[in-house]
Amino acid sequence: MTTTRKGLEVSLGRRLFLVTALSMLVAAALSILTTITQYENQLQPFILAKTESVALKVRNDIEYALSIGVPFDKLRGVDKFVSDLTEVHPELSLIEVQPGPMPAEAGSTGAEPDTFAASLLHGLNAVLAIVSGQTYGATQATAEIMFEGQAVGHVIAHTDPAYVVAQMQSVFFDSVVILMAVTLVAVEIVVVLTGFSITEPLRKVERAIRLRASGDLGLYENSARDTLPKRFIDGLNAMNDALADQVAALRQAGARMVDHLAERYHLDRRVVPSEATIIDARIPLFVFCVAEELQKSFLPLFVAEYYQPTDFFEKSIMVGLPISCFMFVIAAITPFAGGLVDRFGNRRLFLVGLLPALAGYVGCYLARSADDIVIARSITALGYAIITISAQSYIAAILTKENRAKGMAIFVGVLMAATMCGTAIGGILADWLGYKQVFLVSIGLASLAGVLGFVMLSRDVGAAAAAKKPAGAGSAIATLMRNSRFVLIVLFCAIPAKIILTGFLYLFVPIYLASLEASQSEIGRIMMLYSLIIIPISPVASHFADRLNRNLAIVIGATIMSGIVLMGLYQSATVAAVLAVVAALGVVHAFIKAPLIVAAMEAAEQSPDITRTSALSLLRTSERIGSVAGPVLVAAMLVRLDYQTTAALLGLGISAIGLVMALISIFGSKPEVADA
Repeated sequence: MTTTRKGLEVSLGRRLFLVTALSMLVAAALSILTTITQYENQLQPFILAKTESVALKVRNDIEYALSIGVPFDKLRGVDKFVSDLTEVHPELSLIEVQPGPMPAEAGSTGAEPDTFAASLLHGLNAVLAIVSGQTYGATQATAEIMFEGQAVGHVIAHTDPAYVVAQMQSVFFDSVVILMAVTLVAVEIVVVLTGFSITEPLRKVERAIRLRASGDLGLYENSARDTLPKRFIDGLNAMNDALADQVAALRQAGARMVDHLAERYHLDRRVVPSEATIIDARIPLFVFCVAEELQKSFLPLFVAEYYQPTDFFEKSIMVGLPISCFMFVIAAITPFAGGLVDRFGNRRLFLVGLLPALAGYVGCYLARSADDIVIARSITALGYAIITISAQSYIAAILTKENRAKGMAIFVGVLMAATMCGTAIGGILADWLGYKQVFLVSIGLASLAGVLGFVMLSRDVGAAAAAKKPAGAGSAIATLMRNSRFVLIVLFCAIPAKIILTGFLYLFVPIYLASLEASQSEIGRIMMLYSLIIIPISPVASHFADRLNRNLAIVIGATIMSGIVLMGLYQSATVAAVLAVVAALGVVHAFIKAPLIVAAMEAAEQSPDITRTSALSLLRTSERIGSVAGPVLVAAMLVRLDYQTTAALLGLGISAIGLVMALISIFGSKPEVADA
């Protein structure tokens, strides 16, 4: 019966997901189509009006020359004049000045559709042209050059269809990104609201009914919110209380035979309601991480814009220093995570971490030099480390052995979803508002996260926890350092993966795309693609690794492939090439994340008295070395090398490291490479 019920739940869940997904796709398609149609209807007349203004300017200047006695056929410098105008106005592709009257077929084109159906059809054609990169909607404006009442020449100004497509593409992809971000936010909110209002109360009702059906008449766990499920469980508890009172009365009367009944039916059990769940920390963590990720797509460009000759280092180093300092502070704080949680509790620690985070955002908004940005980002890192530690330990504290992996997967999923939303939305906001204004948005979102954390996080979780350290915890690091397989995984797989993430994706990609004249919105969208690909592929990669049961081999292969992917940028100086490399990198790194943790844990198990928690903590701390080194390494390479050579050499180095690890695994000692 239980199997049937679970199968029914899965079937209903899949149908609900399918219906929801289809509804969202239809709504998104209609929204994008309407947006493109309305934008085009506004853009085309504006461009046509500007084209006409330029044509009139050329005509007026030539007519002025004619009025002072310069014959039309003796005009000089006209080609240079119209060429300069074309460069100043990117909307124009060509300005022609021809002798004689204007041909009858020449004139302005580009009439708007006059019906709603025609407008939608035109919008659909526009979307197809945008996706395919085709030009459409070309227009031109004309003006006759008059002298003494006769037409001696004419001007034809042509709009650039590619410019129109570029503007429409920007709106189209911004709309797609915003819809995706809103979808993720909606999913997070729906999950939390459903959990609070439906899932958890019904689970407690189901648990109470099962206990009662099995003969358990103790008190059942309940929630504090006044809902129908709560009132139902209150009724059951009231009946159980009445039985417990009767048993207590019989005991006082000397009837000892009721002790057996009380033990059999658990009448003496009094459960303290436990309201803390995984979803308590989900929304506050998600909102704060979105606030933090907003600056990812433009931070190097922001530093470069405010660089001063008096800053700590030269410009090429300074652009990567905020990222390195950010990661270094996180690495320095991580080992003290347990002590901070034990001292303050998870909820209080979450709120305390907001203070340095907000101070860092304010510092970035008020920054006047790259030095100020480095200091502000270091302060923000302190808050980020404290808040993520608080949320992770909050989730870990309320998990059981049965759902620990699922709970940690939720934690990682929230971070990845927030990274995707924040990176893309931050790029769009920076394009619309400017760099500093984005930090004002971060301040608002971080403040909202604080309010949500204060309301949703339970004050009991982690308070006065006084967690006991396992025996030999102080020597765990020294023990793992003697585990050659664990050390090799960290040095040759974990650290290179982080070097690519922070050095290439967070530093190299924004700077390189800016040099290719990509807009800030485009940079954000391309960087978002990394997380967007990892989110769906990572579970598939993990399932593949579990079935193959060769985690280390998969990690080594993915490390080598990540280096090969970077070499794809050599002699490919286009935005499309960067897009392809980022997408491929997302696929490859999806095969590193989960298998890397499993391979490291398997290696750690070969050392006696080492818990998985200790090994995971050391792995995460060691990964920060790559996070710190990545931006500095890439920035130093860019001092001497061009972008393409830097990417190629970085990829070659990562692939070489992976090959060395492969050789060690193949020819090393058999016990250490059993799964390779």
